[in-house]
Amino acid sequence: MFDTGASSVTISSVEAQFMLKNGYLKSEDIKGKEYFAVATGEIGEGTIIRLKEIKVGDAVLRNVDASVVHNQQAPLLLGQSVLERFGTITIDNINSKLVIKQ
Repeated sequence: MFDTGASSVTISSVEAQFMLKNGYLKSEDIKGKEYFAVATGEIGEGTIIRLKEIKVGDAVLRNVDASVVHNQQAPLLLGQSVLERFGTITIDNINSKLVIKQ
C-alpha cells in the first residue's frame, strides 16, 4: 500500500520471517533496531533491514531500507523514502491506475 504519510517502507514480522525462511532476506540484511512514531503518536520498536529489490510494475528499486514492525498484522507500507525514489507518481482515477515515471 502506498502511504504518503509514512516516512519509510514497513513490513510485518510475519512477512519478514517468510522472507528469511525462503532466502529473500539474509542475516547480513538485518541492520539493527529503530524506534518510530505510529499514526496514533505512540512510539514503537522495529528492526531495520535492507531489501535487495522492490518492484512495482516495471519500476524497480534496489537496496531499500525497510522497517520490520513487531506486529503480525501490520500492513505493508511504501512510504516517502520509496515514493521519492520512484520519481513522478500520478494516480489515474478514471482508469484506476498508478502511473510511475522514473
